[in-house]
Amino acid sequence: MHRRDVLKLAGAAAIMSAAPWQRLADTIEHGRAPDSSAISLVEDRTTEFFHLEETTPSRTILASLTEHGATLRRLLEATTREQDRRRLLSAAGETEALAGWLAFDLSRPREAVSRYRRALELADEAGDGPLTACTLNYWSYLLASQDKSAEAVQLLGEAGEHVRGSAATTQAWVAARQAEEAARIGDGETAERALERAFTAFDYARPHHERSWTSFFGASRLGSLAVSSYGRLGHRETDSLAGSLLSALSPTETKVRALVVADLALSAATRSDVDRADQLATEALPLAVRTEASLAQDRLWELTEVLPQDSGRGTAEALRQRVTSGLLASSQA
Repeated sequence: MHRRDVLKLAGAAAIMSAAPWQRLADTIEHGRAPDSSAISLVEDRTTEFFHLEETTPSRTILASLTEHGATLRRLLEATTREQDRRRLLSAAGETEALAGWLAFDLSRPREAVSRYRRALELADEAGDGPLTACTLNYWSYLLASQDKSAEAVQLLGEAGEHVRGSAATTQAWVAARQAEEAARIGDGETAERALERAFTAFDYARPHHERSWTSFFGASRLGSLAVSSYGRLGHRETDSLAGSLLSALSPTETKVRALVVADLALSAATRSDVDRADQLATEALPLAVRTEASLAQDRLWELTEVLPQDSGRGTAEALRQRVTSGLLASSQA
């Protein structure tokens, strides 16, 4: 094929890829109701944001996500057909839920709560139970960060009711989260039952084919929640499970790696194995800071609280100061 023909084809492909977005822009500009293809386009864009969150710092995404939410609101204002409205309501709710999560990741709890409340309103209007469960699950992390794990366990129980008998991936995520928070308050029975439900539901999960938020919840994320739960319960299989999980992670799963290693560091600190905690925290800290992984950072803050007290010049105190300094510098950046 001649070079000129190749360039013609490339130009045609660029025009074709731009055309749907141009039609969407025209629809918005003229206040017209979107057709099904336009709605599919913004649904796909919503899903792209969830994929992006898995590997990208939160502050990099939030502004664009907020603009996307504004686009969905304008489309909703022009839409009267019930089926189309439900699709747009769900996409708008997903966008608000993710924005709430990003706000939480950036230590902006008031904004996170506001976003979560709006997401729940949109989910209710759409009749979207799985979206309600997703939003409540995100909210549970905020409660846990405020030392309200008992409330988080209760909230996660409510979330589970919204996906009873459906949405297997979300079921597994909610149950695993409930296990983690139950383990945090020492409720081993509830934690073990919840983990059993999580693994059972995951047998039927199709993370990449269910909802915008479910693609993140693969075997590695379920494994990380199991590691966290086992570590808090002092389970003897914690280290072996974590080792298997870490060896299976892909190079792009940096947030998961930061979280799992921070969980192991916390587990070691709880057992007063300071040398092991030091080794693991040294690996987890730069990962958690670089990826703005709030969950991993929360584990490291918890580690500073459970490290044994020493004379002020020992390994435990040096580790506490190093982790504290690193986390404070990150929060002030």
